[in-house]
Amino acid sequence: MKHFRIFLYIAAVLLAYLPATAQIQATLKMDRALYVSHEPITGTLTIINRAGQDLVFGDSGRLSWLDFTVTDGRGNMVTPVQHHLNERPIVLSSGQTYEHEVTVNRYYPMANIGTYRVRASVSFPQINRVFQTTTQSIQVTEGQAMWNQIVGVPQGHVGAGSYREYSLMTFYHGARSRALYFRLKNSDSGVVYRTYPIGDYMSLRKPTHAIDKQNQLHVLHMSGPQRYKYTVINIEGDPVTQENFYEKGANRPQLDTTSYGEVSVIGGISELEMATPYEETEFRLLSDRPAGLPNF
Repeated sequence: MKHFRIFLYIAAVLLAYLPATAQIQATLKMDRALYVSHEPITGTLTIINRAGQDLVFGDSGRLSWLDFTVTDGRGNMVTPVQHHLNERPIVLSSGQTYEHEVTVNRYYPMANIGTYRVRASVSFPQINRVFQTTTQSIQVTEGQAMWNQIVGVPQGHVGAGSYREYSLMTFYHGARSRALYFRLKNSDSGVVYRTYPIGDYMSLRKPTHAIDKQNQLHVLHMSGPQRYKYTVINIEGDPVTQENFYEKGANRPQLDTTSYGEVSVIGGISELEMATPYEETEFRLLSDRPAGLPNF
């Protein structure tokens, strides 16, 4: 009889918590199944409030409301590089759906080639509950190297006098989708600072590249039929310019470097020029005539 009462008590406690598991619906969807080593591994965490009341998600003591469980291909736990995720608190109204962009390898080292499994945990301190998403599997691999160049860091920049390496590589996102990637790393230590795609890539024409007098990288690559993308990347690895150019008949855009180390695109036609009406480029207003010309 005593054991039966204990069983009823445990069952009652479990039943009391069953509705709580439906109070929050949390799902994690990764942006892709394949990633290049060192690029941001991103996804979307979707949270739906079914509690019938407003809910507050915030840090409780030293614990964040969001955490991840990451395992490698052998099932070993991946240790985070820092324990506190520093996610900002949020308030969910009753019935509200909240989408939160996440970058998992901001906190968990996932640069090694292989398979990883990721699961998100959402903590709700008000009822001392944790809601977990289903596990997502991703593959981390390496792109196909195309070009690399070591450059010095100019004065006025962090790390002036040291050397960094620019790299370009290609990577298939799927069976048909191919992208051109940029990577920046410390040429001495090998530490990778940035890795990211700079645009879709067509292999019909190889990318062209040039380095200007500020040691910025200029890249012009074919991103679609008769379409090219022009990207300028500074010494910190940030893209400072991105612009589309198009072929104009047999005239294709190309990079031009002056003797002063200035780089620009010549030939073709820019996206801005394509959007400008013909009348604005071929005709001028009468008021634009230089003073002194005779009127007919």
